[in-house]
Amino acid sequence: MKKTVPNLLIKIPFLLIIFCFLTTQEIFAQDCKTQAANKPSTLVRGTDDVYPTGKMNSLEMTKMKPHLAKAENWVKKIMTNFTGAKLLYHNLFFPDYLNNGTTHEIFYKATGIKSFYISRMMFFAYYCYDNSNVIHTEGESGSTVNVVFNNVFSFGPTTDAGVYTVNGKPAFKVIQKKRSEGRIDYYEQRTQNNANAKMFTTNDYIILRNSDKPVFIAVTRKEYLEQMLKNVEIFGTSDTKSMTQIYTQNAKQFEAEMKIYKEKDKSYTPEKEAKRRKWFEEDQEKFKKIISKSSPDADAAKATILQYLKKPQEWLNRGVKSFYSHSTYTAAGVTQFIERLDKVSMNGVGETQEETAEEIVTINPAYFNKTLSSDVPQLIIVNLRNGTYPHMQKVAALVKQSGALAPLEAIVNPSNSSSPIVVPTEIVSTYSLSYLPKLKTLTP
Repeated sequence: MKKTVPNLLIKIPFLLIIFCFLTTQEIFAQDCKTQAANKPSTLVRGTDDVYPTGKMNSLEMTKMKPHLAKAENWVKKIMTNFTGAKLLYHNLFFPDYLNNGTTHEIFYKATGIKSFYISRMMFFAYYCYDNSNVIHTEGESGSTVNVVFNNVFSFGPTTDAGVYTVNGKPAFKVIQKKRSEGRIDYYEQRTQNNANAKMFTTNDYIILRNSDKPVFIAVTRKEYLEQMLKNVEIFGTSDTKSMTQIYTQNAKQFEAEMKIYKEKDKSYTPEKEAKRRKWFEEDQEKFKKIISKSSPDADAAKATILQYLKKPQEWLNRGVKSFYSHSTYTAAGVTQFIERLDKVSMNGVGETQEETAEEIVTINPAYFNKTLSSDVPQLIIVNLRNGTYPHMQKVAALVKQSGALAPLEAIVNPSNSSSPIVVPTEIVSTYSLSYLPKLKTLTP
């Protein structure tokens, strides 16, 4: 008798093979990602650059280099036994604004500092393609550690520098400080990941101060509303000027139209012209009455601001998180702006939405010593440009661990330094990497 094998028994081994293949494939891919994350980092020394001109006072650069050497030694020590990315280190020098540099003129006027310099470690992440066991290296760096000397606008927690003034002082936005530990201030820029909708720290900013004085002074609501009153006055004057120009232009345009009317219209009569002139003059008279007094919108905006200036002192002493962004001043626009100062952002399901809070500040004139040259470190900002890279989570943890920033603290507070920092010897490479043509030295 012929025996038949049930179809189910035939399908089971086949399905088992498929399952094992897919499982093995997934494990294989995971192993590659794990290997990439655990692959030891190599450190390459890049060439130093001057931005944007390529030229800088050689004596000034010479004075900056010892501080950069200490920063380089610090970041290299932090990266000891690091894995997950190739490392590239180099320095950047920025000439003062008078020599086509990038330093904001307002920063120089507030601090006396014309030029600044940066110690930078770049990370080229190791990664795997799907279903591959080949580890690749990023061609362009998407993550860095910047150690910025004497500048709060470059790779710092500030925005809108050089745009606004409050009561004669340059004002700008800064991320609200998360916490302080002694003379170290921590700032975090939070962003939502589009892939999974989770919030992450896209940038860490750590400010190391040389004194107990704050670097920034918050602008109070009273100060900002007083500045808004001045802006409304300017707006009203400007608005009146614009309307006067329109009034004059209307008269010229009317006379030009009447000339054409007399020449081209066969039904023209002096009576018709007189009637048209009467209509035009009536409209102009109405317009003139509007011009004769300040802009109605400006008046209403001013009255609204004055009402808010009567609020309790506690409210007036609070900070301001953004600048007035409307192009015109109206009562409705001013009210909307002020009422939003204390409004909490909500997401689509009624929950408090996490966001990077900001505040308007000015530079503390008492912090910086204007008699010191630009090479003397008065302030250091450590910027961790994290992005979504897993290896930068490790970097942030290393930098933020207890005592990790002590060597940098000693640079801005030399009287507290107990011992000099020794810079490691570098080995000069006999070859160059084609994808990074500027690299010429390697660190053991």
